[in-house]
Amino acid sequence: MPPHTRRHVRNTGCRDQIEVETDVPTNTIENYVAGRSNEEQKRKRGPTFMCSIWGYHATQYGGERLVVNFNKYGQPIGQNKSLFVEFLGIIARNGKHAPIDIRSWDKMPKSLKKNMLEVVQEKFEIPRGTDVWVLQSIGKKWRNLKADVKSRYYDPNMPTELQLCNVPKRILKDQWKNLLFYWSSEESKCISERNKKSRSKKSLMHRTGKRSFGQVREDQEKSIGHSPTRVEMFERCYTKEGITNSIEACEALEKMKEIRSQTSQTEDFGRDDIFSKVLGNDKVGRVRMYGFGVTPYVAWGEIPNRSSAYRVIEDYKEAFEKIEKQVQEQGEVIAKMKLDMQSTQQATNTTPLRATQYSQNGDVCSFNNNAHIQVGTKVAVKSVVDSAKTVAIGYIQSMDPTHRVGNYPLGPNWCSVHINIPLNWEEHLIRPHSTLTTIGQAIGTYVAWPQALVVREDD
Repeated sequence: MPPHTRRHVRNTGCRDQIEVETDVPTNTIENYVAGRSNEEQKRKRGPTFMCSIWGYHATQYGGERLVVNFNKYGQPIGQNKSLFVEFLGIIARNGKHAPIDIRSWDKMPKSLKKNMLEVVQEKFEIPRGTDVWVLQSIGKKWRNLKADVKSRYYDPNMPTELQLCNVPKRILKDQWKNLLFYWSSEESKCISERNKKSRSKKSLMHRTGKRSFGQVREDQEKSIGHSPTRVEMFERCYTKEGITNSIEACEALEKMKEIRSQTSQTEDFGRDDIFSKVLGNDKVGRVRMYGFGVTPYVAWGEIPNRSSAYRVIEDYKEAFEKIEKQVQEQGEVIAKMKLDMQSTQQATNTTPLRATQYSQNGDVCSFNNNAHIQVGTKVAVKSVVDSAKTVAIGYIQSMDPTHRVGNYPLGPNWCSVHINIPLNWEEHLIRPHSTLTTIGQAIGTYVAWPQALVVREDD
């Protein structure tokens, strides 16, 4: 088979570079390789597979996922941003997760999209409401892959049968076959011509490289102390140290600066800003210089589209779930307090109260017919739940119903006990006061306790 030459145009951000690839006949491959010197054989890095991320099974083994931060516009930023975006590209290039032979991203089955989200959420911890951005990003990378494969491996002048034998490495054979037949159809050719005309009208190329507009905006905001305008973003992204190799970008920037110097407008913000006056209005649902996925609603607060509305709804759902969780926790605390009060009442009702007699100054009291307890008597404090269990040893401080403990009077059938030796530190106080809630916390101070649950220590 005679050698075949293809020209590939690769977009580098500033200019187009042309790479020439030559298919060498199989019968001359060995001679071709042997004739090349070591200096001519250039080593390449090869494709990215991100094996370390695929092997990062954090959620299965109880570990933590890689946290990805998003800015106020719903774009990934920060430390793990590059890993996250590159991993989305790996999914887009995986024929099992995202088949390349499907006509358009809109026709991608929902079950496959759901599976892609599950894979991403298994490796990365992302905020709620960012699912739409993730799928949009995978879809964009999926379309770029399809365009790249077509420009590198498809030749409209070569018979389809011959091209079936040249399956690209990361493309499944059946999907490659379907792609070849579709690209050979008249429908595909018409769409291709239309897209080429649209692409030829683009004259401005940014110079930010792999860094997204969202990350550039975040860095600019930290640098200048306020959110950059679209004119400032244009100057930052389309020039390098104030110099650009694009005549169109240079002319546009000069016009923007001229308008800004002539107008008394203090704020350059909104749909009708200086940027739009020079480069025209944005397409529906798009906002230039804000980066991928930002809509007019997100940037300027206009009527939201479907994806923006979804994100707002998810934010409200997350806030509601937090409030609901707090209410549930408070409800559990209240239920526990009610249960403790019921236990106290049951213990008081089931334990026979002993006759109580107070002296005029409230110093002496008879709790039963056989034993007399007065102020200073050493007593054993019994548990509310189990009256046979002693929870502390202490001394009677007062039996006067008007005596106050924790700003509340004791009342009838109660006494004030000075806790000396706590035996059950976790026993809850029947009447918590101040910051005291357990017997252990009340050591060295006074607590209110039912008379029926206080007996002489030697009993």
